Amino acid sequence: MIHLKVNLTKINNRIMRTIVVPTDYSKPARNAAFYALHLANALKCNIDLCHAFALPVDSPMLGQTAWALYEYPALQDENSKEMKKLVKVLEDKEKTLWGDEAFPYHPSIYYSCEGGDAVQLINNTADNNKTLLIVMGMQGAGILARFIFGSNSLKMIENTQHPLLLIPQNHKYKGIKKIAFATDLKKKDIKIAQSLIMFAQYFDAELLITHIIQSNNDVIQDAAYEHKKEVFLKALDGKVCYNCIYSENIDYGLDILKNKDIDILAMGHDHRDFLERFIKSSHAARQAAELEIPLLIIPEIDRLFF
Repeated sequence: MIHLKVNLTKINNRIMRTIVVPTDYSKPARNAAFYALHLANALKCNIDLCHAFALPVDSPMLGQTAWALYEYPALQDENSKEMKKLVKVLEDKEKTLWGDEAFPYHPSIYYSCEGGDAVQLINNTADNNKTLLIVMGMQGAGILARFIFGSNSLKMIENTQHPLLLIPQNHKYKGIKKIAFATDLKKKDIKIAQSLIMFAQYFDAELLITHIIQSNNDVIQDAAYEHKKEVFLKALDGKVCYNCIYSENIDYGLDILKNKDIDILAMGHDHRDFLERFIKSSHAARQAAELEIPLLIIPEIDRLFF
């Protein structure tokens, strides 16, 4: 594994708090890296770029030893050069945004590149630090279903042990003022909501507790529902508001939600049924493309570092 240390004065911060940014050098990945740079500045943490390069198919004529000696080092060197270029681009962006002075905070930038499985490298990189977020890029409307929820993204949603933030290709960071958390008001979501409040505080942002109800019944007037909502909201401490959306399905509910001027849509990892519908429904894919906001998946883990 190759690491580049850009700022020696901040190595302790690297050990403490990090945003992991996978990259394949594409436009969506670079856009995600720029977005992550803004987040790292606000969260006072550093950035770990990582890249998994494809390994050549083993040739029975060469043998494993010859492949290891000649192919892998060359591939790693080639990719290290590309990673250094990306680090330089991000360094220049930092200078443009915040100048050369130590204040405001300048994130340190590191990188690693290895051959093999991308999801495994991402998780390994995240596990080596107190990782706040994994930030990945995603493609635009034309091939949304294939790219956003392609093999690596789906594997990351299923296997990540850290919050996973997916950034649309054309979404530019313009600050974070409102984060919508899609929840069915179950008690286990209270912990996630409180963690999101802590995350939102770095940006002086508001958390919008959003319940999308797929029913025509008068659920809001139901006493049991009112009690459930009250218990959920009273357990939270911070800048919070509540929004209930009636819709024939979650997809149309998200279409309504996009008009709420939200900057990030967050949901718990256990909403697999929603994600499956998101992939399979062409209408959902179209709505998501129009939504064009980052999607934050929060896994069920014991501790978040926000």
